[in-house]
Amino acid sequence: MTAAQGARSVEQWRRYLTEYSAEVLRTASDDELAEVSAVQRAAGWLGFDGASPESVRLLEGRLGAALPPSYRSFLVMSNGWVNISPFMWTMRTTRDINWLRDADPDLYASLREEPTLPESSLADRALLISGNGDAQYWLLDPGDVSVDGEWAAYTWASWYPGLGDRHESFAALVDAERASFEELSGRDGRPVQPEGAGALVDEGREFALRGDVSAAADAFARAAVKGSGAGAYLGVILKGFLEPAFVHHEIRNRVLAHPHVIEEIGLHQVRAEVVPMFLHRAAIGPYRALFTGILTEEELEAPERFLPPRLPEPPEFQAALEHARQLLRDSAPEQAWATLELALPDWCSGSPHRIAPVILLTDPELRHLVTPDRARTIATTPRGRPVP
Repeated sequence: MTAAQGARSVEQWRRYLTEYSAEVLRTASDDELAEVSAVQRAAGWLGFDGASPESVRLLEGRLGAALPPSYRSFLVMSNGWVNISPFMWTMRTTRDINWLRDADPDLYASLREEPTLPESSLADRALLISGNGDAQYWLLDPGDVSVDGEWAAYTWASWYPGLGDRHESFAALVDAERASFEELSGRDGRPVQPEGAGALVDEGREFALRGDVSAAADAFARAAVKGSGAGAYLGVILKGFLEPAFVHHEIRNRVLAHPHVIEEIGLHQVRAEVVPMFLHRAAIGPYRALFTGILTEEELEAPERFLPPRLPEPPEFQAALEHARQLLRDSAPEQAWATLELALPDWCSGSPHRIAPVILLTDPELRHLVTPDRARTIATTPRGRPVP
């Protein structure tokens, strides 16, 4: 149930959060459940007893304002909550919900340091509803009220600039954070809803081979949320052609940091494709631990000596690669690129985990031919079918 469907009443919240509790308890790690009591685990419920009508009235009297409907019904259903998002571990109760300026004077002062920023003006009127989190705070804005009485909701965190996205209500904020939980869990290999991941990867590969990069990226992203290592990997490969200058960040965050991705794709292909793509753009440096088990000790000590294995290419495309290399040696780079571009439609692979000739991004000679525009040309050229 989304906020647009009306997660507002006490009973609607109960159904919604019973389901959400089960998802969190089923997929989160023990470390992530540190705030969850044994009683809550046994009950399958991350909440508490609801706030009494009297305690809600006292809170509203203390604030001098009626609470917005979706937040008020949430408190009546459960006075507080744990693990409501990956970055918010506890919620305030009717005893300690308060205006930001009174609840957390230090945060209030911090947000007021730059008077021209949006968070500065919000700080003067914001209601702080969150407790302990990963340097993140949840704020409701009584100065931005919808026709049905809902207050706009925001997150603010020390680890990103400015306010987070505006949400139309507290319920909408919870929906967004639940979606974030589902995405992060899936990308960690602990999917909330794994069904259909394989079909999405197949669909994404078909789109990628047609050159429809937007549809391919969407399918791979949805597969990754469902826990597919192949979906995560192929999404990164696509990024390598569409955003080559930044792909090392994607490789680090979406492949090397997730063992289930490497296990599903296979170490040989990872070493052949994404490791040389990373090393071309960045040094191992502080990421050395991510390469343990992927590079040998000798390669870790001298990454510049790393020789990636070669994946098999179709005979016609292999011939084009060799011809292009020779043209480069003969100082004819434009002819070399023309040779490769002409061969692109004939590129194909029987592997379900290959969508494009990544060798054009990793080969020490040929990669210098591939400008960002040419990289996009490679990704958007239909491949894998004979030219009419």
